[in-house]
Amino acid sequence: MIKVAESRKYPRKKFDRSVKCITTSVMFDCKGVNLSAGGICIRSPISFESGQGITLIIPLGDDEENMVMALGKVVWIEQMDEKFNELPVYAGIQFLATARKCQLELNKLCVPTD
Repeated sequence: MIKVAESRKYPRKKFDRSVKCITTSVMFDCKGVNLSAGGICIRSPISFESGQGITLIIPLGDDEENMVMALGKVVWIEQMDEKFNELPVYAGIQFLATARKCQLELNKLCVPTD
């Protein structure tokens, strides 16, 4: 089998955890799909607009103290059929700012393993 090289700037890791999303008008729970040091893919009950600003609270460990708060922007959106999916909106969020300590934690968590 031929192994294809990852062309993304930041490697992704599967991330099946709840993520708190905060927009200018509402706070709600989403579900992570994958995570990297540069962003996250989430599933959401609420739609977004491309370029929309969002704040995310992302758990990294089992305790409430190990959280990343990140400011980001929506870079892509994909709408699924609501009849079959309670979280029908998939969105790619690019991180614009995180605390330095949080960025170090993300970097460690998302290091690719072969």
